Amino acid sequence: MTLAKTVSMMMVAAISASTLTISVSTSQAQAGRPPVSDFIHTTGNTAPEPQKKYPVNKDPLAGRQGSGALYSDQTPQLEWFEIFDEYVWTLLPSEADKSVLSRPLNNELERVQDYIKTCNKIARNYRMLATQVRKLSPPPNSPGLKDYQKLKADFYDDMATVYEDLIKPRRTRTQEELHAQLDEIKERADQLKVNSNNLLTMDMDLRRTFRVHQPKRTDALRRYVENK
Repeated sequence: MTLAKTVSMMMVAAISASTLTISVSTSQAQAGRPPVSDFIHTTGNTAPEPQKKYPVNKDPLAGRQGSGALYSDQTPQLEWFEIFDEYVWTLLPSEADKSVLSRPLNNELERVQDYIKTCNKIARNYRMLATQVRKLSPPPNSPGLKDYQKLKADFYDDMATVYEDLIKPRRTRTQEELHAQLDEIKERADQLKVNSNNLLTMDMDLRRTFRVHQPKRTDALRRYVENK
């Protein structure tokens, strides 16, 4: 395949990918990255491992500081969310990843290759994230948390599939066929955007129920108070 044809196809894919990039922004707001790249991104693709087992908690409302408190009391539910937040922080697309996917290709082979490489990396990280979330056993007396865990892991797998489909080889005879396939991917990305919003609402409701603070890495109030 000539460079011109390759770039042309990837430019169309890049347009579809822009919708996908937007679709994760809401999800990242709950446990993702700050609006500026002032952090060191983990590049080893190694998710943190839980350090201890959860104690039995007979009262799911054991925290006493109130829902959404800046510094929540230590509970099994708090530990679950903090581990979950670290997985998400480590494995969601970085600002550099999003920059590669959103920049123009300019008919440059190197940029096309970077685009494909980044999509592969993001898809792989989403698969790993789904696996790690499924391994997080919800503590006892945590109504709704198991359902959230399953739905969130499924969401990450679906995101990985979209990124994989964006760059997989396609056998098409016409540009119309190519556009039809990419339109189908865009439609799935739009559906995931709706799903992401629903999961964000579910996440916030659960944090209020169990009196769990917002993700430490991105909570604006915490970063202000701690001068970060």
